[in-house]
This record gives sequence, structure tokens and C-alpha cells, in this order.
Amino acid sequence: MAQDTIDTIRKVRSLEKLATLERNIRNANAASPEIAAAIEGKYAEFGKQMVADRTGLDLAELTPAERKIVNAIGRYVGLQRRDGKGASRTFQLIANRGLIDAAEVTVARSKVTQGFVVLDQADMRALSFEQIIVDHPEEFSVRALWYARRTLGLPNESEKAPADLGTLTQQRTEKVFAWLGERAAQHGGRLNGHMNADVGGLLGFDDLARHGRVLGNIQSRIDFACYLAGAPPLGLCVLAHFANAWSQEGRSWSFPVADMRACAQSIVWEGDLLARITANTRTLPGQAAISWRKELSEKEAEVRAWAESLKAVNEAAPIESDPLAFELLQIERKLLGRRPEVRERVSRSIERGVIGQRLKRANGFKCQVCEAMGLDPIGFLKKDGDPYVEAHHATPVSEREIGSLSATNIMILCANHHRQMHYGEVALERTQDEFILTIGQRALRIRRFAIE
Repeated sequence: MAQDTIDTIRKVRSLEKLATLERNIRNANAASPEIAAAIEGKYAEFGKQMVADRTGLDLAELTPAERKIVNAIGRYVGLQRRDGKGASRTFQLIANRGLIDAAEVTVARSKVTQGFVVLDQADMRALSFEQIIVDHPEEFSVRALWYARRTLGLPNESEKAPADLGTLTQQRTEKVFAWLGERAAQHGGRLNGHMNADVGGLLGFDDLARHGRVLGNIQSRIDFACYLAGAPPLGLCVLAHFANAWSQEGRSWSFPVADMRACAQSIVWEGDLLARITANTRTLPGQAAISWRKELSEKEAEVRAWAESLKAVNEAAPIESDPLAFELLQIERKLLGRRPEVRERVSRSIERGVIGQRLKRANGFKCQVCEAMGLDPIGFLKKDGDPYVEAHHATPVSEREIGSLSATNIMILCANHHRQMHYGEVALERTQDEFILTIGQRALRIRRFAIE
């Protein structure tokens, strides 16, 4: 009889029907450890499918804590639907941050989370993010662990929460960068010859068969931060990179890994470059696949242009000797595959009238400052044959003062002196008939126009 019930559970096709079946089994006092395990397994199945559908995350290989988070989602959503509620915020947080980081940021707050309350009231505290963090502290920060223990009523070593140093993923990332910086300093800026096992040992991952996915995620986040900086991927400085990194995944092109590796291992990794890449990682979600998937979906041409621009550099290349040239090269790499975009803007402007145009013609299209300085007051000729000049309002029209549009407030200037009036150190005084400009140590008198 129990096997028939288990078979029925396995065939359920919706959360609502599963909840109804579970309630009927409980009311009939027909529950058993095997039936309970089948129900939990079915909730976990629904949870995994919902997370995959709503977030797009790859759930093929999960850490122990991630598996429990996915399993808990099925239960939580089922309870929310029972009460006529949804869980869209939970899915959005997971889509933006990944499973581990979502649990961290949810738990590490002053108030008890809604998820904990819902599960606790259903006598399912064991499925809460808080309990998952306590059961798997090696996957979370000490700050998240402190808040989780407090919510569960467990003692902490201190009454005050640890400082917010970011999620455990970011803390590990920063530790890797510190190690890479020291290594680069010891080897003239070069970063090659080490192995993933060396980085894993730094983080306490002695068994890469067990922790390889976690380390691979950290390295992939770092590589995405390198892409943002226009730099080659640091993950290719190792002797042998992770086997599933830089896979083609159905695209019509493949990453030129050999050239990318040669570039990564031949440039000088300066401290300021590593610092910029480190700063980039602080803006990324905990799960690297989120960033890469979004970028390849929306800006595949830019990612490809970046990858294909990476080549080995020699000793004389500006990438090593000239920081400015290197920075410009990174910008060029990022823009190489970018198509110009058209943007529509709705703006408001102040109507300036036609007085400026009349004064330009009346003054013979000559710059008044150039005239006062004894320079050629005629600039270049436009296509219609008239010299190019601009009308400058001594009192900016943006201040909307009465009289600011009048002829007495206008100077006729060349483009250069017009920009100088706005952005240079120019002192301006007025008399009834003149503007008195002080440019540097030189005072210039310019007549004010008047329309009779």
C-alpha cells in the first residue's frame, strides 16, 4: 500500500496537487518515513524546475548547500501558493545573485526573514536558509552564520555581528587577488607557472574533486572582471585551466584560447590593473554564470571582439611600458565590436531668439576678444561662405533673468574664446558701455551692443 502511495506521489504534476495529496495522507494517518521522503523528493523536484525556469541558472552540479536551497524553494513556494501568495522576490534575488549569495543577503539582516517565518510556522524550520547556513558554514561568511544562529536561537561568540566584508565568495576572491599581486611583484609582473591546485590550497580547497566547482566559479568571476577591464583572463595564467572553461556552448565561434593564454601570460600585471579588476568583482553577483550568460546574450559581438583581440605581447609593446597606451588599448578592445546606438531623448531648451544672429552679422562675424587682443578676428568659413562665430551671453540665459536675451548681454566670440568664457579663469565686469574681461594678467575692454 505504501508503494502505491509513493508511486502516486511521483506522478504528481503540480505543487497544488502535491500539497493536497500530502494533506490527505496526513489526515488519513498514512504517513511513513518512506512516504515522507518521497514527498520531500517531489517538492525538491518542483523546486529545482522552478528555479531553473525562473532564473535560468544551470543546476546540473550543485554544492550541498545549493542543493538544500533549491529543495527548500519547492516547499516555500508551495506554502506561499497555499496562502494565495507568490515568491517572485525570491526568484529575482536568486537570478541576480546566485543561490549562495541570495541566502547570505537574505539572512544577514536585522529582522527575521519572511521565508523563515513561513517555514517555521509550518514546522519546517530545517528547510530555512538559516538552518542551511548553520549546517554548511564552510559555504557562507561568518557574518551570515552569525545572523543565522541568532535567528535559530543558537549562541554566538559575540553579541555584535561581524563586520560586513562581503559574501564569502567575494572574500575568497579578494584573497586570490592579494596572492596574485604578491606573486606578480615577485616575478616582475608575470603571472604564469602556477596551477589551480595552488589557488585551491590558498583557499583551503585541498580536494578539487570536491571543491572544483566553487573554485571554478571564483575564477570565472575574476575572468569576467578582466573582460570588463579589457584585460586578458587571469584564469589562463595557470598551466592548465579548468576543462569546461571557455567552451563553445552552441555558438558559431569559439574562444581563441591559445591566443588568450599567450596574452595573459606575456603581459605585465601591474598593481593598478589588478586593483581595477578587483574593484570590478565587487559589482558582480556571486555566481559567475549569471554575468557571462547575460553578456553573451546581449553583447556577444563585444565579448568575441575582446577575446579575438587578445594576442601575445613582446617586451617592446606599449602594453607593458606605457600605462596610458595600455588603458587605451583596453578601451579599444571593448569598443571594437560595439555597434553605434541611436538614443532618443526628450529635452527642454530655452528659446534664445534671433538677436544673436543679427549681432553676428552686424559685427562682421568677427570675434570681439580676438579684436581686443590684436589677433585675426575672422575664423574659418562655413559652407555658406560666412565666417563662423558664436553668441555668448554674459549672464547665462539658463538663469532666466529678465534682460539676459538683450543685445547688451551678448558678446560675439570665436569658438575657442567662447569655451574659454565658460570654462577658463576669466573675470568679468560691466560698465554701461563695455565688458571688462581679465584673462590671466591682461585686461580687455569690449564694447557692449545696443539696439536703438
